[in-house]
Amino acid sequence: MKAGKITEPQCKRSVLNLLPPNGSNVIQGAGIGRDYSAFILDAEQHLVTAMSTMSLPTKNPERYAFWKACNKLETSGGTATAIMANVLLPARGNESRIKEITRSLVSLCEEHQISYLGGHTELLEELRCPIITVVAYGTREQHICSIQNIKPGDSILMVGTAAMETTAMLVNDQWEALNTRYATSYLDVAAEVGKDLSLHKVFSALDMSMVTYVHDISTGGVFSALWEVGEGTGCGLEVRLKDIPIRQETIEVCEFFDLNPYMATSGGSALIISSNGEALLDILEKKGISARMIGQTTSQNDRIVLNDDDTRYLTPPKGDDIYKIYRN
Repeated sequence: MKAGKITEPQCKRSVLNLLPPNGSNVIQGAGIGRDYSAFILDAEQHLVTAMSTMSLPTKNPERYAFWKACNKLETSGGTATAIMANVLLPARGNESRIKEITRSLVSLCEEHQISYLGGHTELLEELRCPIITVVAYGTREQHICSIQNIKPGDSILMVGTAAMETTAMLVNDQWEALNTRYATSYLDVAAEVGKDLSLHKVFSALDMSMVTYVHDISTGGVFSALWEVGEGTGCGLEVRLKDIPIRQETIEVCEFFDLNPYMATSGGSALIISSNGEALLDILEKKGISARMIGQTTSQNDRIVLNDDDTRYLTPPKGDDIYKIYRN
């Protein structure tokens, strides 16, 4: 099998189809395009949880795992209040690496006022790089933000920019290679693109009564996230490529490594589906949140990306371009 996140058919065939029915207290369980799980806590609140794993040989993997888990949870309209972490490290390392990762997670939790409940740490002979899993926990009010509520004609908004996470990883990990083409001052600017991938400020500004669903853009990039929205709801999509926000630094970095930025991991960005997109866009802009209307859902089966006179038909994601660099 190919390294990386399993494909959608593999996920359906070998995971989702084998899961038992959810209990009556489960509001949202596993499924394509679903970033979190939600349970009835009491008459007014839901318990929400989300998980993320970073297994690439990159610097500070715990930071990416933390941001992804918290961002996924907050797509529910809830707030992350606690995390647990599973830290697997190569046995050839030393105890200072354990302290480094722990201090980093503690610092992130303190910065975002999140409790660190502990977890599990283990050394394994077989590992060639750390594998960090973060599970985030939180609550939300009873308002249900559900992928099943998406209808044809809904607006698709995007916050963040394409391949933010990819840019951060490559600039940090491949600085010397990039520095052969780009000036240090340019790379310093590029490094700022993914310095903080938290979407908490964005989600705090959302009027959830105007939001149908929010989908975190991470593994597989923007094209993968768009496909998952369509697959999860059965709608078609029509998206304008030129409206998808992307930084010039990202374009340059991805071009250097021959990566498609729309098919590369994009933590720190999200799709927002709304039946009243223009009004929501106006509210976000007034609150200082940069967002872009990139398309809409349709009643057709096709999921297409328009680029002037060219039309690209999205297909089930087959992987993430970032693996071209980190799995060689």
